[in-house]
Amino acid sequence: MADHVFGDKISGGVQYKQQSGRDSNMTINNGAELTRADLDAAVSELHAFVAQLTRDGAVSADGAVTDPGAVVAAVQSQPGRLKALGRAVAGGAKDAVLSVVQNGVAALIVALVGRG
Repeated sequence: MADHVFGDKISGGVQYKQQSGRDSNMTINNGAELTRADLDAAVSELHAFVAQLTRDGAVSADGAVTDPGAVVAAVQSQPGRLKALGRAVAGGAKDAVLSVVQNGVAALIVALVGRG
């Protein structure tokens, strides 16, 4: 019989259950529970980073990306500046962060941080 793996979102993390054979179960809980303070820190980091990119001219006042290369370079050159955002994305809170910061550059930054 083939192995079956399926997952559920659990408290900001991801829980995977593997079933091999008839009655075998193994649970791996990947990701710690995120607190409201963690999410607030991630959103604050993202707002500050977008504000800096706007001052630098890589992002327009409405949050549209005007220089995608500059945005990518800024994210890659300053990985320590987005630690809380990285933890939130890794913990499964990407959608929660993007629901607060709704603009094109935010989605790009979150995607880049998630790849890291």
